[in-house]
Amino acid sequence: MNTNKRLTNWDLLRALSMFLVVVVHIAPQLGSFRGINAGVIVGTGAIICDPIFFCLSGYFALKPLKKSYKDYLFGKALSLLLPIFVYAGLLYTYKVVTGSLQDTNYIRYTSSLVQGGWWFVPALIPYIIIAPVLAKMFEALDDRTCKIALFVTLGIYAWGGLSCAANSLLINSQHITLAAAVSTFQRIIPRSLLGGTYFTFFCLGYFVKRVTPLLDRRETRFIKSIGILFFIFDIVSAYFGFERSDPSFNWVIVTVAIFVAFNGIKLHSQTFSNIIEWTAKRSYSIYLLQYATIELATSVIYNGVLDGGYSTLSWPLRIATWILATALAYGLALAVASVVDPFIIGPIGVKLKQYRQNTAC
Repeated sequence: MNTNKRLTNWDLLRALSMFLVVVVHIAPQLGSFRGINAGVIVGTGAIICDPIFFCLSGYFALKPLKKSYKDYLFGKALSLLLPIFVYAGLLYTYKVVTGSLQDTNYIRYTSSLVQGGWWFVPALIPYIIIAPVLAKMFEALDDRTCKIALFVTLGIYAWGGLSCAANSLLINSQHITLAAAVSTFQRIIPRSLLGGTYFTFFCLGYFVKRVTPLLDRRETRFIKSIGILFFIFDIVSAYFGFERSDPSFNWVIVTVAIFVAFNGIKLHSQTFSNIIEWTAKRSYSIYLLQYATIELATSVIYNGVLDGGYSTLSWPLRIATWILATALAYGLALAVASVVDPFIIGPIGVKLKQYRQNTAC
């Protein structure tokens, strides 16, 4: 029972985060309302999906190996790279048939995807390669050390986010001397542990898994509370153009808070759990498809149904239209993935595993 609950709540987080990926990329279509750029606000809030996915990857990858390292790498290559080549081929065929591809070279097309919208995969691969080594290092730590490491990390990144915003405010208000003082402290007191990479979030996956069960009720409430505050603070900082790192320092606090919150979620409906599990399993494929489905959904709704008249609609209708386009883009990607994954990628994966086993013998 406990295992089912634990897996299902992370499936829920994965599915919701994948929906936020679609929201991020379609948010510019939302536009502004009464002088407020709603697209920026929604997109900035939804982009928390990026650190969540790196943290989820670490949560499940950072564990002792139960098979050889070679088998581990083969399995990861199969799960990460096979969908890339399959979906790149499908998208390439779709683009060629519809005449929307200027450069019809498949290799260059696939390369543009991996270097562009599919950036998450090459960013994750180095972390996956060293995950077994990291897991051995982390497993050597006792619980108390892991807990201290997590809270120290939260403190460092909280300082990073707050000091950046303070520095921006002081510069904008012409308090140059005070801004220089803050900048000096930023050089002395570290604002991050691993610089501007997502490696921090990948490693956090292990520590939130290890530490969350050790937290008492007061510590859990504290982390959730500061997570909400820093989430709002990050959106405000981005909206008013305050200095922020990429990835944002604030995301560390927010991500940890989200994982602590989801650790306590229990889904009692078996039907709902099955739907969430099915959707979560398609998340990677939805990610690979969502740029194409967003393009199709916005073309159909904004250019087709509305015939370019979106800006003339009242703001409630504009919001409703955007929600419809977002749901359509996500739904189309899920529908395609629900066919391609079990009927194309799955069988190819089985054949490749069988071939490897036969050649190994």
